[in-house]
Amino acid sequence: MNIISIIIGGLLAVLTLAFTVLLASAIVFNLNAGKKYRKSLANSVDQLRLSKMLSALGIDVDTYVHTERIVDIQQHMDRCSACDNVEKCDDQISTGQLDAADIGFCNNEQSLQEIARKNSQPG
Repeated sequence: MNIISIIIGGLLAVLTLAFTVLLASAIVFNLNAGKKYRKSLANSVDQLRLSKMLSALGIDVDTYVHTERIVDIQQHMDRCSACDNVEKCDDQISTGQLDAADIGFCNNEQSLQEIARKNSQPG
């Protein structure tokens, strides 16, 4: 082995180590950014009737925020914000437990029924 081979091998080892460290730090950064974003998303959901509707249907908000696609959650939030059936919604939610089949007044009826169905299936 000559000196050039040793230098090139050493450089490759240093580059591999640097790449590994940078990759690991990028993964940790992205995981933390995702947690912060989902936490802020959960706070936004909590400010809407959507949170109460999820709870009445037996759907945990944290589970909802972590299992549903963000695009879908944003659509649910938009539909909830634009809802004209707030009185009916408040009346139904105030009863406590809701059956997913009884939310025909909700703009998110189909999506919430699907989530409730998935939520009730074992394992």
